[in-house]
Amino acid sequence: MVRNNQGLTATYNRFHDPYEFDSDILRLRELHEEMDKAVLKAYGWEDIDTTCGFCLDYLDIDENVETLHATSLHTTSLQERIDSGDYYFDTADEAMKFDQLARTGKRKLPWRYRWPEVTHDEVLARLLELNGERAQNERLLGANLDKTAKKASKSRKKATDSEQGNLF
Repeated sequence: MVRNNQGLTATYNRFHDPYEFDSDILRLRELHEEMDKAVLKAYGWEDIDTTCGFCLDYLDIDENVETLHATSLHTTSLQERIDSGDYYFDTADEAMKFDQLARTGKRKLPWRYRWPEVTHDEVLARLLELNGERAQNERLLGANLDKTAKKASKSRKKATDSEQGNLF
């Protein structure tokens, strides 16, 4: 960032761009994957694949332009991909090929470098399950603490009553 005189936004725009092959950006992607692995290892979830790819969260294409592109390029793969809504690509090359077919103007497509949906969903499901387990444990611990507190309160009351009984 300092070497390129760029802030976080500019750096992460490059991070998510499949056309970006600068060694610093490639290293940043590697570091993110290492960080993902370390976090998942801390949870004991080393079986989850942390490999990222390029994804479009949405694709806005005018219907006429979409048909024109598919026809003029003699390809149905673009149309099939658009119809399926699957905009995740394992490699930058695949993402760039799709980008070249799907882009309808000078505006860049909204690429994101991230996990595939299946990985994302698996991590979220495990986190929800873990959260439920921890909430249940806290409820049980809270119930036990309440019982212990009531017993302690009764013991203090008995001790106070007996002490006061001796005073009169």
